[in-house]
Amino acid sequence: MISVILPTFNRDYILSSTIECVQNQTFTDYELIIIDDCSLDKTCEIIQKYSQTDKRIKYIKNIKNIGCARSRKIGYENSRGKFLVFLDDDDTWEADKLMKQYNALMHTNNDVVISDYKINQHNQLIYKNMKKFSTNFKYEILMGPGPFFQSIMIKKNIVDKMELPFDDSSVPSEDWNFFIELSKLNLKISYIPKALFTWHIHKNNQSLDLKKEATALHYILNKHYNYIKTICGNVIISNHYRRIARLYEKINNEENQEYNIKIYYTKAFQASPLSFKNIFYLIMIYIGYKRVKNIIQWIRKVRGIPNV
Repeated sequence: MISVILPTFNRDYILSSTIECVQNQTFTDYELIIIDDCSLDKTCEIIQKYSQTDKRIKYIKNIKNIGCARSRKIGYENSRGKFLVFLDDDDTWEADKLMKQYNALMHTNNDVVISDYKINQHNQLIYKNMKKFSTNFKYEILMGPGPFFQSIMIKKNIVDKMELPFDDSSVPSEDWNFFIELSKLNLKISYIPKALFTWHIHKNNQSLDLKKEATALHYILNKHYNYIKTICGNVIISNHYRRIARLYEKINNEENQEYNIKIYYTKAFQASPLSFKNIFYLIMIYIGYKRVKNIIQWIRKVRGIPNV
């Protein structure tokens, strides 16, 4: 059996379509564990309506709001399936997602199957190819985020071996932390070259909280610093610090914006002082980010790099 883990919070306006997305799967031997993170809307009524007619649905309501990472952990602890899959309440699956991923694991000795996915932003679909993560998973995931929870199926006994798979300090980048922890195991990975889920970006996505994301990336980098450095080296450490700095560039109303930008570009330089990029940014930020912001954006434009 497959255990589908679905955390939700105050999404009564879309929860029915999410539940029906699971019910419409061509694979039917599953349990759907819905963890209601103490919603204040009609979430409870909606779940109870579906669970009355579908005994595969298991409803768990948190007594207080604890966030998506700890809610997934509760779902995992209450799961009975051999395989685990994850779904967020604002995402959709292709109808054959479970069947394709189940077949990919049942007929091989592999532990995880990764599929491509699509991002729906402003009604435009962006295709994300995950093939590279199936060939050199450890190195590629330490280079930067890639797969989401929703794009995998994994054997439960593999998650049992992970040290801290659902770390709430890493939200909203908890997917990346999960896959870094996963990469520490000796895995066998399957890959399906088809987008089996769609991530819908909207104004309520927690991943759009850029300050929270920057804080989470800093936490994850510190947590796995020695591991990333050993496998990938200082250049990749430097790249991660620059990624955090660029997030702070996007937060225009951040009180300490210039300070944080300076901190992380300095850390990038300290990690890799011979990098031309790091030397350039170090000079720029010590002149003052607000003074040189237009110069930085012009250079990025010339190089064909999207401005923040």
